[in-house]
Amino acid sequence: WKILHNVVPNCCDIEFIDTSRHGTKAVIPSLSKCSSLRNQTLYDSSFAVRGPKLWNKVPAAIKEKKFDGFKVSLSCKFLALMPDNPSCITPAAGPIHLWTSHQQG
Repeated sequence: WKILHNVVPNCCDIEFIDTSRHGTKAVIPSLSKCSSLRNQTLYDSSFAVRGPKLWNKVPAAIKEKKFDGFKVSLSCKFLALMPDNPSCITPAAGPIHLWTSHQQG
């Protein structure tokens, strides 16, 4: 939210696009298919990739709010639905990604 609204610097050059169906979506940077496994792991773990992936999981109605409304809605309407069950999930495939994917499909 803060990067989108220029409250903090966009040091990772994260880009956003507006879609009629999903609201504002962050563009996930591409990675060459011939990259080494190490580079793929670094790529998947980077803020420039994980930030946009998480942003794209947030419902459009929450993303459209002003900052205070965004924080409240994010914690009370979105994150409150996430189960708080610590597990042995790898950081690259964080629990929010898994939970929201499971809920959507």
